[in-house]
Amino acid sequence: MTTVRSYMDQTQPASILGGSIMTDENQHEIRCGMCARELYVDEDAYHYYSEALLSGLDNPFRCEVCNDEYES
Repeated sequence: MTTVRSYMDQTQPASILGGSIMTDENQHEIRCGMCARELYVDEDAYHYYSEALLSGLDNPFRCEVCNDEYES
């Protein structure tokens, strides 16, 4: 299980990507932190998302479009 920290962990990815289509593995709906597009993620990613929001941190998820724009 992933824990939320107050510092950047260099071993973790900069952003966590979700898919726009619900699958057997990705059952949990969340929103992109930049454009509010619907994303579907697995159980572990959903817990990470929930812990971040409950801790008062910004939404750590970005859709593929926003992630591409952010990186360029």
